[in-house]
Formats: sequence, structure tokens, C-alpha cells
Amino acid sequence: KRQKYALKEKFDGDRWRPQKRLSPDMIDMIRSLKHMYPEIKSGDIAERVKVSPESVRRILRSKWEPTDEEKERMTKKWQ
Repeated sequence: KRQKYALKEKFDGDRWRPQKRLSPDMIDMIRSLKHMYPEIKSGDIAERVKVSPESVRRILRSKWEPTDEEKERMTKKWQ
């Protein structure tokens, strides 16, 4: 609850908009890295990928998985 309140204050009521967008491949890599090495902290992953720890935290908390059709459309968009 404390972290949620701090984030609400930080964004001053606005929606969260990351400055750097990650490709679907990079998001999959972050998830698989955390799955293979659960002891690694999200801050360490963020430092390695050069994004904010909040971005990594949100990626790891997300349960959404794209369908095959969505995944295909996303890869075309990123290429």
C-alpha cells in the first residue's frame, strides 16, 4: 500500500507513461530471466536493460499474454 501511495504521489494523478518502450522480445526476455533466476532483483534487471525499475516491476506483475495473432501484429509493428 505504501508503494502504491508513493507512486500515486509521484505521478501526481496522471497515468504512468514510460519514457522508453520495450519490444515484445525484450519483455519476454525479462520474464524468462526472472523465471530462470528468481533470486535476481528487479532493480538489477532494470539496470541491465537500462529501463526504470518501475517498468520491470510492472512487466513482472503483468499476467497478460498476447494471442498468436496479437503477437504477430506486434512483431510486424516493431520491425
